Amino acid sequence: MEKKVLKIGQISDAHIGDDDRLVQDIDVRKNFLTAYNSESMKDLDLLVLSGDLADNASTDAYSFIAGVIKDSKVPVCIIPGNHDNLEVMEKVFDLKDKVHNGKCYYRYDLDGRSIFFLDSADGTVSSDQLSWLEQETAKIDGEVLLFLHHPPCLCGHKFMDLRYSMKNIAEVQATLSKIKNLKHIFVGHYHSEMTIQLEDKTVYVTPSTQMQIDPNITVFCLSSAAPRWRLIEWGENFMETKVYFSNTP
Repeated sequence: MEKKVLKIGQISDAHIGDDDRLVQDIDVRKNFLTAYNSESMKDLDLLVLSGDLADNASTDAYSFIAGVIKDSKVPVCIIPGNHDNLEVMEKVFDLKDKVHNGKCYYRYDLDGRSIFFLDSADGTVSSDQLSWLEQETAKIDGEVLLFLHHPPCLCGHKFMDLRYSMKNIAEVQATLSKIKNLKHIFVGHYHSEMTIQLEDKTVYVTPSTQMQIDPNITVFCLSSAAPRWRLIEWGENFMETKVYFSNTP
């Protein structure tokens, strides 16, 4: 019997501040709520928060997010980004069995399918994680999905590629190329919507609910303060994904 199409929401780079004050003149809490409460996020099977949940890794920022998602009707999977602090996150979120040697990485099974999450918060994916990913995906016959914060490739984003790209891209790509049942990788970090072909895999860069950065110039330039987020529909031999956005921040 054909498995159901899973509906997955992805929110990335919320950069929630310590309190209600604006972050870089942006109401990031309002932006996060706009994404979370949008019609496109109704009837999900899973919600993924893919890093940079907080701007300064404060307990209050994480507590705001925890307060929003506590009544979620679906599971919520969380990974840290470079602005996050995993030790603080562990005090606020239930990350039991998801943190190993100071890194947050894990496999989540849903309706007979497997989704993998890696920790690139320090700008790298550790060799321990890569070995684990290769071993775990080999145990699975069907297709898997992967989420992490940093793109495992350069993306043609002139500002982010130059300053904030993943530090061990070659090592990560060498492992990914071995995993033949992985075709779709979802990331954040770049504050832009981009789709990159990496050999037989597609990397989907999900924009931010905080703000978007102009990818066409080498210096920082805000292109929008309106939130954006992603919806993923994943079935057997089927993948459809769309970025949604609000016109007003």
